[in-house]
Amino acid sequence: MKAQRILVVDDEPFAREMMQEILEREGYQVVALGSAQEALHQGGEEPFDLLLADIVMPQMGGLELVREFQEISPDTVPLLITGYASIETAQAAMRQGVYDYIVKPFEKSELCAAVTKALRRRRIIEEDARLKELLGIYKVSQSMVTSKEQREVLESVLGVAVHQTRCSGGAILLFDASGKGLMIASALGAWEPAARVANAILEVGVEPWIAGMDKPLLFTDEEGHPLFSVAGHWFPDREPLTTKAKGVEMLLLPIKSEDRVFGLLQVFREGEGELLTRSDLELLTILATQAGASIKSRQLFSELEESCVGVLQSLASLVDRRGFYTQGHMERVAEMSEKLGLRLGLGEEEIKTLKTGASLHDIGRIGVSESILNMPGELTAKEWELIKLHPIIGDEVLSPLRPLADVRYIVRHHHERLDASGYPDGLSGEEITPVLGVVSLCDAYDAMTSPRPWRPALPRDEAITILLQERETKFDSQITETFVGMLNEE
Repeated sequence: MKAQRILVVDDEPFAREMMQEILEREGYQVVALGSAQEALHQGGEEPFDLLLADIVMPQMGGLELVREFQEISPDTVPLLITGYASIETAQAAMRQGVYDYIVKPFEKSELCAAVTKALRRRRIIEEDARLKELLGIYKVSQSMVTSKEQREVLESVLGVAVHQTRCSGGAILLFDASGKGLMIASALGAWEPAARVANAILEVGVEPWIAGMDKPLLFTDEEGHPLFSVAGHWFPDREPLTTKAKGVEMLLLPIKSEDRVFGLLQVFREGEGELLTRSDLELLTILATQAGASIKSRQLFSELEESCVGVLQSLASLVDRRGFYTQGHMERVAEMSEKLGLRLGLGEEEIKTLKTGASLHDIGRIGVSESILNMPGELTAKEWELIKLHPIIGDEVLSPLRPLADVRYIVRHHHERLDASGYPDGLSGEEITPVLGVVSLCDAYDAMTSPRPWRPALPRDEAITILLQERETKFDSQITETFVGMLNEE
C-alpha cells in the first residue's frame, strides 16, 4: 500500500525536524518546510494527503496558509499546531475547514493519534464522494434500462453531472443526423450558456466541431486551472465565454460511441470557488460515455424495431389484400389515428405506438379463412365467432417481439368498448387507454364508411351520428368529439 504523504510546515527547525522524524518512523512520506510560501509552492507541484502547519509563523500564519492551500489542493486535510488552546482558536480553525489542532508541547502519541484521525477522516470523505459518484452512475444505468424515452436518460445524465460536480448548470446538445444542425436536448440552470455554446457551434459549423471533439474543451479565465493539461483550453476572448467573464468555468465533453460523435455534455460554474478537478472530469467522462452508449443502443434498437415493423406491415398489407372489402383498411386507420393522436396532444412515444398498432391491428386476420373474409351476405353466428378470433391471433403473431408489447395491446384490444361490450376480453372504463381509444374509434369509423358484402358503405354523416350516439358508452367522449371536429374540418 502506498504511503500517505504529509506536508509539515513550521518555522522552528527543531519542532519541524522532530515531527518529520516521528511521522516517518510511523511509515508516512513527509516533506518538512519552514515557511508558508514554500508550502504553497510545494503544494502546487505535488499532492499531499495531510497538511500539518504551525498556526503562528512570520509573514503568513497557519490559518491563512490553510485558506490558500485549499484553493490549490482542496482534497488535502488541514491540521494545525498551536502554542495555546482557546475557544477563539478553535472557532477560527473550524471556519477554515481545519479538522483538528494539536497544542504544544505534545507527546509523540498525541501527534500520531491526531494524524491518524485526520487521515481517517480524509478516507471517509473520499469514500463518501466515491459512493455518491457510484450512486450517480448507477442511477444513470438504471434509467438506461427502465426509461422508454431517450429524453429521460439524458435528463438523468445531466442531473448527475451537474449535482455531483457542484456546478451551476449544464446542458446536453445533440447534433442532427445530417451533421449540420443541433438541438438542446436537456438543460439545467440558466439557458444562456447552452445557447451561447449552440450559437458558437453553428457559427463555426457543426462538422468542424464534430471533427475536432477528440477530447474535452475547457473555457475559463483561470490560467492555473487544474484541467489545462488534460483538456483543450480556450480563454474568454473566444466563444462561448465573453471578455467580461470572471471566475467562470465551462467544460464541454464529447458524447460519442466508437468513432461517432452524437453531441456534447456541457457543465459550467459561475463565481468564485473551487475549480473543476480531475476527479470531476473522470466522472463527467463516464457520464458522457454512458450517454453515448445509450444513444447508440437506442439507434440500433430503433433500426431493428423498424425492420421488424416493416416486415410485419408488409405482411399486414398482404392480409388486407386477402379481403376484397378490407383493402387499404389498416393503412387508412393508421393515418387517421396519427392525425387524431396529434390533435389530442399525445406524446411522441404514444403517437409512435398508436401509428404502429393501427397499421398492424388486423394482422390476425391472417388466421381467418379467405372464404369467410370474402363471403357474400351476412355471416352466421359460428362464422362471426371465427372472425372475432383475429385479435387473439394477431396478439400471438406479435408475442415473440417483446419490444412491441404496447403494440400488442392495441392489436388484441382494438375491438374493446368502454361499456365492456367489446371483445375478446371485455375490457371497460380506464382499462381502455387513450391510445387504444384512438385506434378503436378510427377502426370503427373506417369499417362503417367502407362497403361490406352484406351492406354498402355508410355515408360520412350517418357514421358520425352513430359515433356521437355511442360516445360515453362505447367510445371516449373527448376522443369522439375531437375526431368529429377533425372530420368536419377536412
